[in-house]
Amino acid sequence: MRVSKYPLIPSLLVILLLGGGCSGTYDTTKKSELQQLRGKGSIRVLTVDSLLYTFETFSFTDSVLSGQGILKQNGFTTPFEGSVPFGRIVFIERIEIGYEKTLWMIPMLAGTISSLKTMLDGSTKFEIRPSGSCPYVYAYDGNEFKLEAEAFGTSISKAFEAQTFSLLPSLTPMNGRLTVRVSNERPETHLLNSVQLFAADAGNASSTVLDINNILWPVLDANPPSTAYDHSEKDILPDIRKKDGRYWKSDLAHIAPFSGFRDQLEVHFDLPQGASGATLIIHAVNTNLITEAYRSVSTILGDATMEFYRALEQDSQLQSEIRKWMRECGLRIEVAHGAAWEEAGTMMPEANVAPFSRAIRISNLKSFQSPLRVRLSSLTDVWCIDAVSIDFSPVQPLSMHSLKMISVKSSDKNNWENAIKSNDSLYALILPPNYIDIHFDSVPVLEMRKPIYILAIQGYLYEWFSKPKESTDNFVATEMSSGDRVAMLKLLVQQ
Repeated sequence: MRVSKYPLIPSLLVILLLGGGCSGTYDTTKKSELQQLRGKGSIRVLTVDSLLYTFETFSFTDSVLSGQGILKQNGFTTPFEGSVPFGRIVFIERIEIGYEKTLWMIPMLAGTISSLKTMLDGSTKFEIRPSGSCPYVYAYDGNEFKLEAEAFGTSISKAFEAQTFSLLPSLTPMNGRLTVRVSNERPETHLLNSVQLFAADAGNASSTVLDINNILWPVLDANPPSTAYDHSEKDILPDIRKKDGRYWKSDLAHIAPFSGFRDQLEVHFDLPQGASGATLIIHAVNTNLITEAYRSVSTILGDATMEFYRALEQDSQLQSEIRKWMRECGLRIEVAHGAAWEEAGTMMPEANVAPFSRAIRISNLKSFQSPLRVRLSSLTDVWCIDAVSIDFSPVQPLSMHSLKMISVKSSDKNNWENAIKSNDSLYALILPPNYIDIHFDSVPVLEMRKPIYILAIQGYLYEWFSKPKESTDNFVATEMSSGDRVAMLKLLVQQ
C-alpha cells in the first residue's frame, strides 16, 4: 500500500467520518445523462452476483447494456466484450476524468426493468428526509398514516440482510383490514424480502415491549430508577426517570484516544424482596452517527465505491469488522453481581427518527442484593436515552399470531405481493420516493381484549453516494488508488 506516503490520512479519515454531512434533495437520474456520456467517459457496473465491469465504450437498449472493457471476478481481471442485462445490475457508476470526480448511481435489481425505465426517464426532483435509516414504517390509524418505526436501517448490502421487528401502537382495523405502509424517503435502494404482521392479546397489561430477541412481554408495573449518573458522574435521573422526550445525550466532553470513545451510564433500582426476575425497559433513539459514517464512506472511496460494495459482498474479513463495529455501536447492558459485572444483553441500533423501546430480561435475582445496579455502555454519541425502567412482576411472554396478507399496492404500480409474502429469493425494490401499502386481515383480532400489533420486515439497502464536495474529500479520492482506498477503509473500521 501507499499509505505510508500520507501520514495524515488516518486522522483525516476520522475527521471525515465524524464530520460528514448530507444534502436534503437529490435529482433522479435521467436517461439523457447516460446517453450523453456515450463516447465521453467510462462507467462501472456492479451486478447481483458481485461481478464488477468497467465499460470503456458502451451502448444500451431498454433491456441490456453492451460494450467493451474489463471484468473483475474472484480477484482476476480479464478483457470483456458483451452485454449485461439491466435486470442483473445493482448499480451503475459514472467515472469522470479530472481532479473532481463525479459519481452517480442507478439502483437496479433483477426483474425491475419497468422501475429502471421510470427512473431513467424521470426529470423531476423529489424531497427526501435529511436524516434517518430507511425504510420508514407507517401504520394507518383510520384517519392517517403515522410513522411508527424504521426497518433494517444498518443492513447495508445483501451480506447484512436482516429481519427487524417493531410495535405498531397506532394501527387500527378499518373495514376488516389493517394497513401498513413501507416507504423509501432516503437516497437509498431498499430491497424487501418479506413483510409479516403479528397480533398478540395484551390482556390486562398496561403496555407491552419487545425484548432484544423479539419476544413480546407484558408490562404490569414499571418502576423508575432510584439513582442514575453517567460517566462524568453527573446526576441524570431527571433525564431518564420517565418517557417524556427529554433525552440523555452524550456531551462528548470525554472524547479522547485514551477514553476508548465509550459512553457509560449506571442506574440503580430498589430490588423488592423475593423478586426472581425482571423486565428492564429502555426507551431510546439513535443519533445520526451511523448514517453519516456510511454516507462519509463516499468521501474516502471516490470512484472506488463499487469496489467497496463488492468487498462487502465477498470479503469475509471486512464483513467481520463491520459486524464487530456494529456490536460496538450496540447498547451493552450489564448487571452488578457482587463485585463483578455480568452481561445481560446488547440492544442494537434501530432508528434515528422514530423513537423505540426494547427490553432485556434479567433472571435469578434472588442471589442479588438491593439496590440492583445496571450499567449501560456503548460507542460514544450513538444513543439518546429517554427513559429506563424495570418491572419485577412475574410474567410470561405473549403469544404472537400471524395475520394473513390480503393485498399489496405500490405507488410505482408494480406487483410486489409475491416478493414480500415469504423469505425467499424474490425481493421488492423500493426506490425513493415510492412506497407500498400492505393490507392484512383483521378478523382474527376481533376476539382479543387488547390487541397489540408487531411488524416483521426482512431486507437490506444500498446507500447512494454523492460526489465529494470539499477539498479534503477530493484529496483522499484522488491521491490513493481504488484498492488502497478500500484497504484504508478496512483499516479504519478495524481501528
